[in-house]
Formats: sequence, structure tokens, C-alpha cells
Amino acid sequence: MAKRNEPVRKSVKDTLEDLLAGHREAAFSGPESALKYLRRTFEGQGSLPNAVKAVAYDLSAEAQGQAGLWEACVESVNQALGYLPELEAAFPHEYRRMLEGLTCFERGIQAHSELGDFHAALELCERAIALGLGAHYTAKRDSLEWAR
Repeated sequence: MAKRNEPVRKSVKDTLEDLLAGHREAAFSGPESALKYLRRTFEGQGSLPNAVKAVAYDLSAEAQGQAGLWEACVESVNQALGYLPELEAAFPHEYRRMLEGLTCFERGIQAHSELGDFHAALELCERAIALGLGAHYTAKRDSLEWAR
């Protein structure tokens, strides 16, 4: 009887690198192509690690923002933010750099503002400030103070 080969199991880091490489290639053709790639990735990867999902949803939010798909962008931002603890757990030494590279806060603030939900945009500013993501979030918060 032949011995069955075990399925190849990639590390979270390798899975993330594959996602970023595929996205980079798809994004050359525009946000619609990037979204198509990401949608196929989510459909084809039922076991996508949650840390990778954080980055995938962040990339989705960026592409949806570029395409003006504000409701979908808000959903992707919420998904990305929900997976941040898993991203930190999987990449404890790289988390800070990765967090600073995410666009979900910027795109979430923009999407909420475009949809007229200035309170939610303000809350995202506050969350970004609490995470120490830069003074520009303080400026954004200050410009939205009227929404309180």
C-alpha cells in the first residue's frame, strides 16, 4: 500500500507573502482586478489564517475606497480591525510596522465621511490615536470635532 503524502502546510508568514505577491500583481490592472483577486482568495482559501485575513480585508478596503464602494469599504475596514489581535499574535515583532502600513484607518475615516457617518469617522480617528499611528489622525479628529 502506498504511503499517502501529507498536504503542504504553509506558515502564516508564507501565506501572507503569497497574498501580497498575488495582490501586487492583480493591482497593476486597477482596483477592480485587485478586488477580484481578493474575492477569489477568500472563496478559495477557507482556512486562510485570521492574521492574513486582517491584511486581506485591509487590501480590500483600499481597493473598495479607490473604486468608491463606500459601504463595502466600511465592511472590510470592520473586518480588518476585528482581526488585529490575531495579526499581533501571529507577528508580535513585526506588528507595529504592519499596523502602521495598514490603510484601513484612513479608508474607514474616508468611507464613513463619504457616507455621512461622521461620528463613526471620529471614532476611527480616536482608535488610531490610541494606537499611536500618527499626528495626522489628531488633525483629522480635530477637523471632525463638530460631529460630537
